[in-house]
Amino acid sequence: MGDSTEAERTLGVCVHCESVYAIRSWPNGKTRPIGTPRNCPCGECEFRVLE
Repeated sequence: MGDSTEAERTLGVCVHCESVYAIRSWPNGKTRPIGTPRNCPCGECEFRVLE
């Protein structure tokens, strides 16, 4: 693992429709889907990391 400010690649789930995406997750809690628009197709922009 690199610098503590680097994003990790992981799986995330949309908090609204529960669709699963590859995401980047930063230590500050910010998440963003990889290779897709910032939002889920349902319109939500919040994802939680799958454990």
